[in-house]
Amino acid sequence: MAQLRILSVFLLALGALLGACSSPAGESFAGAPSIKAVEPVAIHVADFMLDNPDLSVTGPTVTFMVTNDGPTPHNVAVRNAEGVVLMTTRDLSLGESQTISAQFAPGDYITFCSLPGHESLGVKGRLSVIAP
Repeated sequence: MAQLRILSVFLLALGALLGACSSPAGESFAGAPSIKAVEPVAIHVADFMLDNPDLSVTGPTVTFMVTNDGPTPHNVAVRNAEGVVLMTTRDLSLGESQTISAQFAPGDYITFCSLPGHESLGVKGRLSVIAP
């Protein structure tokens, strides 16, 4: 079962990577791949980092498939410039995954772990949502 989950995550990440490589550049952050967020964007969280901290996706629907690869529980949340949390996963233990989705207006957002101290330790990133 665990091998099937790992294979599924790998295939989703590979599909997102291949889709980003074949689409025209529309980068908001230097070096951040532009991904059409029709398919879930795979995010792996660990102690204490996001595997892809700078994301640029085509909105308005943004879907993340979040997996915790670290021994410490983590979640992934998205907030706007005013600090309002717009979507979040539940707290995930090692190996657990959750898919979350929400509608976003074009703009820049912060991705982070909302557990106490985790953001300041590096579990954070940036999300740029581009108009379709």
